[in-house]
Amino acid sequence: MSKIYCCRNFIEICNVWCFSGGASGIGLETSRVFALRGAHVIIAARNTEAASEARRIIVENNPAARIDVLKLDLSSLKSVRAFADQFNSMKLPLNILMQPSSPLVMLAFL
Repeated sequence: MSKIYCCRNFIEICNVWCFSGGASGIGLETSRVFALRGAHVIIAARNTEAASEARRIIVENNPAARIDVLKLDLSSLKSVRAFADQFNSMKLPLNILMQPSSPLVMLAFL
């Protein structure tokens, strides 16, 4: 029988979360809440200035937040490859990839 985890346990088990669109709207709120719950949040954004400002706001209210900002333009394969290379160089597992900016939220357990 498979185990059922509440959101808090799920965040503890899957600790590295990557959000595209995490600089504004629902992506920002999701990034803020997951950082508040102890997750290591990667904000993948086309506009890194806006994402850095979002990071600053989150860390200002939660100094223990672990948030990184990486450039990612999903319309460019070159940008996707550069993002993947930069993420891989961080030597972190990617537990969850969420794309709140897309019509379908994608979860990737890697």
